[in-house]
Amino acid sequence: MNTAQQTVTTTHSQIKQRLIEQGWVLLRHENYDVTSFSELMNGLCQRLTYDPARENITRQSQKVDAGSQAMGLHIENGSTPLPPDIIAFFSEKSASCGSQTTLCDGYQVWQSLPETLKQQFAEPMTISRYLPKPIWQKYVATALNIDDAEQVGQQELERFIQMIPGQSIHPAHDEGVQYHLKMKMVRNDNLKGVPAFANTLLGPSYNYEKPHFYFADGSEISQELIAELADRCEAFTSEINWQDGDLVIIDNKRFMHGRREILVPLEQRKLYICMGLGINPAF
Repeated sequence: MNTAQQTVTTTHSQIKQRLIEQGWVLLRHENYDVTSFSELMNGLCQRLTYDPARENITRQSQKVDAGSQAMGLHIENGSTPLPPDIIAFFSEKSASCGSQTTLCDGYQVWQSLPETLKQQFAEPMTISRYLPKPIWQKYVATALNIDDAEQVGQQELERFIQMIPGQSIHPAHDEGVQYHLKMKMVRNDNLKGVPAFANTLLGPSYNYEKPHFYFADGSEISQELIAELADRCEAFTSEINWQDGDLVIIDNKRFMHGRREILVPLEQRKLYICMGLGINPAF
């Protein structure tokens, strides 16, 4: 047998160690499918989380469906109060042209920033945007383990807002809310425990209204600074050229990710995501 085609399975301990040290790990030619991908993440994470705007494929995994345009670097669900610690992507069917996932080490970005920018991002920023009623209902239902999102009302929403510091809401049209969240753009709560420029300042908002970001002094971040940050991050960005069956696991609080433009019809690409909080000590 050609040894190059033999399946070598990465052990759980190897996955965990690489994830902690390197911040991400690619599993290739290991015969994963959607079911075994979901089971792997269910074992790796203490608790799985979900995006209410995405379609579930299995109980654990959701479909990635965000158009074909290029996407800026971001941490997953980074404009929410409970961004996942770990995310993973499984490519059941890979696009033949474009669609490369981009990865950027926020630790390297932070180290490279001049002192003036480090000081500017030292304090938490406020993320503000409108959330329609069905979206906040689904998010609160997931967070509070409520099966029927339509049963979530103002009382449950207020309880969730009080649960996590830094959140506030104001009533808006059509029973939606204007949502505000104070969040650090530089995180230290990644698996490595290092400072990392890891946020959604450069990212997309495909399923949601694009948020506004305000510094502690109340000023909104400028498009000039956004462009400068994008250039700085690109210097530390690599690409994953997907192959069918690839599985990538990422420390979501250290590495930002994005996507190059998809250059084939969307039906020629099938990508799934799992998200979780905490590493299971028994993994």
